[in-house]
Amino acid sequence: QNPAYAAWRIKGAADTPTAFDVLWGALWLDRKPAISGLPLADRFRGAEVVAMRSGWDDENATFVGFKAGDNRVSHSQLDLGSFVLDAAGRRWAMDLGPDDYNLPGYFGRNRWNYYRCRAEGQNTLVLNPGKAPDQAPRAKAAITRFESAVGHSFAIADLSAAYSSAASSVHRGIALNGSDVLVQDEVRADAPLELWWFMHTEADIVCDGATAALTLGGKRLTARIVSPPGAAFQAMAAKPLPTSPEVPGQQADGKNVRKLAIHLEAVKDVTLAVIFSVEPEVKASAVKPLADW
Repeated sequence: QNPAYAAWRIKGAADTPTAFDVLWGALWLDRKPAISGLPLADRFRGAEVVAMRSGWDDENATFVGFKAGDNRVSHSQLDLGSFVLDAAGRRWAMDLGPDDYNLPGYFGRNRWNYYRCRAEGQNTLVLNPGKAPDQAPRAKAAITRFESAVGHSFAIADLSAAYSSAASSVHRGIALNGSDVLVQDEVRADAPLELWWFMHTEADIVCDGATAALTLGGKRLTARIVSPPGAAFQAMAAKPLPTSPEVPGQQADGKNVRKLAIHLEAVKDVTLAVIFSVEPEVKASAVKPLADW
């Protein structure tokens, strides 16, 4: 008996009908339910997940889902800090999901060797890559700040525990400004480290230094690195890094999936900021520290 839920379900019922649509949906067919009163952004404690969107009724609205969480929970992957991104009616940043549960040691000794379970198989950071797990398997991360207002929402996660072997502190903030999305990482380390930034996508990728054009289903998304100076995008196969464990039989990449990536070497204190926009020209303002968001 919730009009907002009914309105949301009716939109997709024709594509994925179920018996429940007959039981409950018929009540609403003549009432024209509307989505109203629902927040455009919210934080979900416990799971430590934030969802933000630019609108409910616009099929081209921008949506971003951002997770912190706990690497120890059942069926977990090393995905603290990962995000998904929808805009212009397409999913640009995607989650690969699980691999074959019947793979040897998938829920045991080999779990953190499989690409889809490792951080390199997520939309997050990898620091000092190697054969060991690329996030601490027992790490927890919290959403430390969350704010939402009309036209502007953001969330910040403290990922330091996930990368404690390489860095003294790691924080990721994601902001939705209108229909633009900013992903900003602040990494502080006592010794120089190697950093990879990954985003999995089914889009075609054309990189031009600090700018990348993504095209998918006739739509376009533009990504731009606004910090640090000199950083550049590259397109990669959705496969393990050469330094990662070699595991036969895993799916690794999905069909038509590739990675938008950034690679930084010998960095200690770095702010890595990427803006995504459905507009060809990304209007990038000065980068503010996460503490000033």
